[in-house]
Amino acid sequence: MPSASVVEAVLRFEDLPVGSSGSRRAVVRWSDGSEGEAIRWYGDEILVCEGDLIGKTREELRSVHFRRDRDWLQSDAREV
Repeated sequence: MPSASVVEAVLRFEDLPVGSSGSRRAVVRWSDGSEGEAIRWYGDEILVCEGDLIGKTREELRSVHFRRDRDWLQSDAREV
């Protein structure tokens, strides 16, 4: 069974239009040579940088996003 593709390079970070399911997204090149969206998020809730993405599979990226989103929801910062 072939291994899952991992992020080889971050091509760009993009702002998304109002009304999208997220305010930012990362477009990457995968190890299989394809290019596409790796992750999307709300920029006022979590921070994502290139180092968070490189070498990770889609499943690992979902896990990173889930943990950061959960931590944000549990933080006192949302009460400010």
